[in-house]
Amino acid sequence: MRLLARFLDYLIAAVLIGGAWVPATIWMSSTFKAGDHRGVPIVLGLFAWTLLVGLFFEPLTMAMGGTIGKAICGVRVVKVETGEKLGFGHALGRWLAYLGIGMVPVLGLINVLSCIWNEPFRQCMHDKAANTAVIKRRLQ
Repeated sequence: MRLLARFLDYLIAAVLIGGAWVPATIWMSSTFKAGDHRGVPIVLGLFAWTLLVGLFFEPLTMAMGGTIGKAICGVRVVKVETGEKLGFGHALGRWLAYLGIGMVPVLGLINVLSCIWNEPFRQCMHDKAANTAVIKRRLQ
């Protein structure tokens, strides 16, 4: 469920970023001379991705215990020692660990797949770094 949640989050992010990135690229193409804006759409896309994740997904993790994908899949992120939701700083630290690990080739893939074999809490590497776990959401 956790990997499905991540896929859904990336799909949501792609739609949100595409909604801003495509018009910006069209505007730049009509405003600048050919070749003057090479690389700018890629930089804007990376900047938008960073803002979206840092200002949207992590506050959701703090407020709801997870992202929209996690809510759809019925899982949430908690502190290992208490089982409570994360504060903003803890959620942001977890995301920064995810981001840092993901910048190392192949290690990013190992990070997200490590929850498959890691016992007892099925933590990814960024969960271990932040001392968090993803658990099934209780029905209330």
